[in-house]
Amino acid sequence: MAPRIATRPNGFTAYGVDGCTAGWFVVIVPPTGDPDWRVVPVLRDLIGSVEESDRIFVDIPIGLPDGPDERECDLAARRELGKPRSSSVFRVPVREVLKAENYDQASKISRKATGKRVTKQSFAIFPKIEEVDTLLRCHPKARGVVREIHPEVCFAGLSGQAMKHSKRKSSGFSERRSVLLNSWPEVEKLIDNALQGTLRKHVARDDVLDAAVAALTACQDDRLLRCLGEGSDAHDLPMDMVYAVGCSASMQP
Repeated sequence: MAPRIATRPNGFTAYGVDGCTAGWFVVIVPPTGDPDWRVVPVLRDLIGSVEESDRIFVDIPIGLPDGPDERECDLAARRELGKPRSSSVFRVPVREVLKAENYDQASKISRKATGKRVTKQSFAIFPKIEEVDTLLRCHPKARGVVREIHPEVCFAGLSGQAMKHSKRKSSGFSERRSVLLNSWPEVEKLIDNALQGTLRKHVARDDVLDAAVAALTACQDDRLLRCLGEGSDAHDLPMDMVYAVGCSASMQP
């Protein structure tokens, strides 16, 4: 069974979400299978409109460590992707670091807790990590519908191999777009409309593709879904990543 978009009569709506400068870029696939997109400033706005049976797959760490050990899902994702795509899986900060007021303070807290400084890449998305962490800890409905994905793991699972080119290059954009179109031809119009309907300073090209692959993954039958990692954090939030596999995906267990 290959990953695909199918109608789901009386079924759930699938949401793929990626952080962007304007907030969160969201790809929505209702039970009819006709996709749409929107930008929401905070993820809580989306939670209020979904049903408890829906799925929201988001590209953000969920379940944060409290000590020096990295999450198993991050270690597993790097192993599966291999170089150079493994570098896209950054070290997830301990929850205490999210309260830091600046990068230097964050690095000091992280070094004391883990022996490692935080990367500037991860520090840049601390507000979004904290936003989702707070939402899931305080909102029971969100806990039931929101799951973590990593776009590079999703693309690799769907295509059977890690992407060869950086997503920020034109070759990488085309490579990932082709993976999506192979399973979901209808997404081409959505991608074009989203790129035309937003400014690049608000929504980057790769934000659109990352949200789309999250939505495609969220649409899949349970038989195609897999998880990297296991366990939960101190607040009982899962520490795993969801992805879907194709016909001959190398990432199948």
